[in-house]
Amino acid sequence: MALTTLNLKLVKPEITDKIDVSIANFAQNADKIDMATKQLQDKTTSLQSSLDKTKQDVTALQKSLDSTNKNVATNKSDIGSNTTKIAQNAQGIKQINQEIGKVKADITALNTRAGNLDTAIKANKTGIDELKTKITAIEARLTALETPPEGGK
Repeated sequence: MALTTLNLKLVKPEITDKIDVSIANFAQNADKIDMATKQLQDKTTSLQSSLDKTKQDVTALQKSLDSTNKNVATNKSDIGSNTTKIAQNAQGIKQINQEIGKVKADITALNTRAGNLDTAIKANKTGIDELKTKITAIEARLTALETPPEGGK
């Protein structure tokens, strides 16, 4: 009985085989080798196509990654700039709040002065009213002194 190879199961001729059997075995082996070679060629073509597609995908991913890295760098720069601006704005807000405090104090002082002036105005008005009353009384006395009694001069 003839022996076969492990993988492709090719028939190994034996020394006792007749020539026509060896030729038949040779033809059968050639067909098996041809079929295995074709399968390897098909797989190689398929693998090459997959490899080419993978290379394209890797190139596209690399471009996307480069763009993303540029965006990250830009965003880091913007964040740094914005952080500085926020600190400056915080200082400005602090100064504005201090100024608001001063304005509130000034308003309180002005309200106090306005209250004092209102009190002084009311006191002056009362004083003026008292003077008017006194002037009216003085005028009435003067009129009485200047008016001669009836029948006399």
